[in-house]
Amino acid sequence: MREPTIALAFTPEPWVEILHRHFTDHGGARVRQLVMDPSVAIDDDYEVLVASARWPALTPGLVGELHDRGRRVLGVVGRGDRGSHDVLARAGVDRVVDDDASPLEFLEALLLLMPDSPVAPVLEPVADRSPGRRVVVGGPAGSGSTEVAIALAAALARQGPVTLVDADEVAPSIAQRLALPIEPNLRTAIEAVEFGTGELDEALQDRGRGLRVVAGLPNVSAWAQVRPSEVLRALRALGRHGETLVIDVGPLLEDLAGVSRGRFALTRAVVAEADALVVVGTAGPVGVSRAVAWIADATLLTTAAPVHVVLDRAPRDAYRRREIEAELERCFRPASCTFVPDDAEVARAAWAGTTVGSGAFVRAIGLLAGAVAGADPVGNRSERVRVRFGRWPRTGAVAS
Repeated sequence: MREPTIALAFTPEPWVEILHRHFTDHGGARVRQLVMDPSVAIDDDYEVLVASARWPALTPGLVGELHDRGRRVLGVVGRGDRGSHDVLARAGVDRVVDDDASPLEFLEALLLLMPDSPVAPVLEPVADRSPGRRVVVGGPAGSGSTEVAIALAAALARQGPVTLVDADEVAPSIAQRLALPIEPNLRTAIEAVEFGTGELDEALQDRGRGLRVVAGLPNVSAWAQVRPSEVLRALRALGRHGETLVIDVGPLLEDLAGVSRGRFALTRAVVAEADALVVVGTAGPVGVSRAVAWIADATLLTTAAPVHVVLDRAPRDAYRRREIEAELERCFRPASCTFVPDDAEVARAAWAGTTVGSGAFVRAIGLLAGAVAGADPVGNRSERVRVRFGRWPRTGAVAS
């Protein structure tokens, strides 16, 4: 039987260092990684994760995702510690070993988890558990992306059930904009998926007409209390019944020193898994240049998602619009482009805490919804509609 490849979840317990040194010096198993952040446990290439019940990231959500990827989990407990046994049982680990076991006993447990072992747990191939489509809406600060996300979700809800999710880690505001309570919220969904605390539906607030809302983080500082991988698992769970997810994200995409749980990591992670990307900018020289820069950063994260451009507060002057079209044509090829004019109905709806009911803004977003609904989420960017000075696809991707 070949050597198993493993990842060790780092905790300040003696067995971690003992096991690492033993396998490094004597073989038996190959240690691929000492894991501190759970995103590393998901992304790295190995067969078995060895983790203590004291590792806070060991949750049912993480174990479920590892199982989906064909990996096993060996849990480690203190001898006679019933509380730790209960933690591992709830997490759904494949096998348990005591923390005072010898390296040989650890190796025997690992070998029993290998696919060619006669007693290895059978992990059936998992079908796509997230058939729902994820439409991610973002853009530079002050562009109006949250308002567009709300209106787009309401428009798409006329075609089927939609869940609007506030994943803005910089300025979560959908609950305030729609006069909703700040709880339940995104953390409620995470707790349901990760720890089985309550039901996922308890995180949803029904707005009627096929639209449900997951409110954002309760305050700006709460970004440090969630992991991007946890949010992604919650989004996958929300989409398992086929709902379209419209996800509002933050305005900043900087990769701060490659920290997977650092500032703006949540926005980067959600953008990377988008099926369609709606980028909102203001329709002026500075606004367009900022939107193009945002698109450039976003397309480094997601290479397959079609990009739909929305230009808010657009001029009615045809010459100005042609200038904007020419600039977009010079930089890249959007799947669609929607000009959204100023509309007093938006301000009225904001004061009332409702979605915008009618007017030029709603008509423009309706055309955007048609373009988004008809787009191929995995289409080749080189085959997208070419923008040519006012000639746009017949789906009505441009509104006056």
